[in-house]
Amino acid sequence: MKKLTYTVLLTLLSTFVIAQCGTDEYNYRLVKDKLSEGQTYVDYLEQTYIQNGVKYDESLDIKSKKASRVIPVVFHVIHAYGDENISKAQIEDQMRVINEDFQRKNADASNTRDFFKSRAANFDIEFKLARIAPDGSYTEGITRTYDPVNMIEDYEDSDNEAKSAVPAWDRNKYLNIWVVKEIKSSGTGTILGYAQFPGNQASTDGIVMIHDRVGTIGTASSSSSGKGRTLTHEIGHWLGLFHPFQGGCFGDGDRVDDTPPVLEASYGCTSGQNPNTCNSDFPDEIDMVENYMDYANGSCMNAFTNGQLARVNGFLASTSYRARNIAASNIVATGVNINPVSIPKADFWYDNPDNKVICAGSSMKFKDFSYNGDITSRTWKFEGGTPAISSDVNPEIVYNTPGVYKVELEVSNSAGGTSASRILFVSVLPNVAESKAPFGQDFESNNSTSEWQLEQDLSGNGWERVNFTGFSGNNSIMAFVNENTPQSLRMQSISKPVDVSEYEVPLNLHFKYAYSRRVSSASEILLVLASDNCGQSWSTLKAYNSNNLVTGPEVSPDWIPQSSSDWGRASISLSKYKDASNLFLRFDVISQQGNSVFIDDINIGEFALSAPILNQELAWKIIPNPAQNRFTVKSNNNIARGEIVVRDVTGRLLIQKKINSEQMIVDSSDLPNGLYILSVTNENNTWSSKLIIRK
Repeated sequence: MKKLTYTVLLTLLSTFVIAQCGTDEYNYRLVKDKLSEGQTYVDYLEQTYIQNGVKYDESLDIKSKKASRVIPVVFHVIHAYGDENISKAQIEDQMRVINEDFQRKNADASNTRDFFKSRAANFDIEFKLARIAPDGSYTEGITRTYDPVNMIEDYEDSDNEAKSAVPAWDRNKYLNIWVVKEIKSSGTGTILGYAQFPGNQASTDGIVMIHDRVGTIGTASSSSSGKGRTLTHEIGHWLGLFHPFQGGCFGDGDRVDDTPPVLEASYGCTSGQNPNTCNSDFPDEIDMVENYMDYANGSCMNAFTNGQLARVNGFLASTSYRARNIAASNIVATGVNINPVSIPKADFWYDNPDNKVICAGSSMKFKDFSYNGDITSRTWKFEGGTPAISSDVNPEIVYNTPGVYKVELEVSNSAGGTSASRILFVSVLPNVAESKAPFGQDFESNNSTSEWQLEQDLSGNGWERVNFTGFSGNNSIMAFVNENTPQSLRMQSISKPVDVSEYEVPLNLHFKYAYSRRVSSASEILLVLASDNCGQSWSTLKAYNSNNLVTGPEVSPDWIPQSSSDWGRASISLSKYKDASNLFLRFDVISQQGNSVFIDDINIGEFALSAPILNQELAWKIIPNPAQNRFTVKSNNNIARGEIVVRDVTGRLLIQKKINSEQMIVDSSDLPNGLYILSVTNENNTWSSKLIIRK
């Protein structure tokens, strides 16, 4: 029995790896703790349905003679103001597709092969966007939520489900559809969507879809093979239908008599070949690859069967499951047959999300993302901007004075209005940076990143200053990455600006970096970029990955550098920016779900330490180095005159002491751990060296 259980589970999991639909895996996880030994999740669900009185009687007819069954729908769009924030028109196009498919009004219905035409079914179901929300307010049946974390759906982790970010509307009244950017999969396949079968918890009841499979226009226009049929397929699951390849050629399959058993999922468009992957059925029939519940291309799907209709009718007749969705009282409660004027919800963002910072005298564009109703009046207010007020849909505003400013938007129609306000939304920098080259940063000071822009999402992925590892001290900045970080997530860290226009010697960027792979087959990517126009445009200076990024062990999960030997050294010419009065540097890490990347000791100048060695003939020693609370500067040439100067890597003077002995003791108790430059000047000669304080 244990061997049989293992075989069944292995078969199920292998299906998950290639699946385009995540329904099997998701619903298995929901009930796996309830399964008895050897029982599949499908057997468990079917047993539950029968115990609760669901009947799949083909003679059962619950259709109204006056109208189709109507199911109210709400789309919850979760986005970060990117392409995943799909338009109302794209959602309405999807509604067209599912209504045609479930009423067999689809233009390709004639493509159903003659063998199956007599069993092709009209479900007589109409889907309509809800017009009344649970709180009684008018709606267009679409909600929009800014959530950069949960727009990447991880249905293996209930805390990171889109459904936890945007709660479901009452599942007895609405079909909830969450639209996300991506659905994470533990397998190698791409998950296009998944549904919850009838009967599980109300808070998660509904369907999750990726945005570029919603409808046939907008972001879905490039998915020509999908034809909007992904949602048709997932609604089939939501109404109680299994895959026709469920269990392969043997067993009870999808529990529908007129869908021939299929050995495995059908991919592509094979109907012209009349495949017959199972000979176990009687009479032996060819595979119905055009069935909406298989995995053929959407352009080759075109039919449900009468047996599938009978099964769905059983759920629509049961008050324990979907009957309340089509109740006459629910049609009134959700307002699907009325056309009220709903109050628009104000929403806006940057026209170019990558440009959130500009230089004084430059302009910034904004984009109106308001939704939920037609807008007849629009008023923008721009603190510090010119013009200060605008009624344009997507205005462009000039900011002449450095500062950080608020933006407000108010929209309204005959039903009322709403406003949105974002403080600290526009950052305007001086045209000439306060910091001058040579410039350095070793991140030892607590406020060392106060003027940096360290991008981090709500799950902790991204950049932060850390105090447990560094090249010359105990601190650095780290782009946090692990096996749970979304694949290909790009995380930015942007430096404070530096004026290099008056620096007369060769200009270079120097920094230290540390990295080790999690697995041998993949490496994170580190990109170094620069901008001399306050981030309006960026140029890539260099890319690091694979062997030219690894500085530690070749493979070591969750690796952290332990000593200076674990760090690599980088030097990049900045000569093309020698006239820049506002130079920004940017370090981007692109996740491959591997390990974190560390950066330290960033210097802009001729030398890595931002202090040239002008004369090495003056031989001095620093003892010890690294030092703690004090150190000795000793001359090898019996010199007892001059001056000792200690500066941090930004050039700030910290210690200045006259030399009156061949061996000078310097108190460093006030210096925090970090990297410093010690210079000895004597008779117009200068000797410089790196000083490390490590207490």
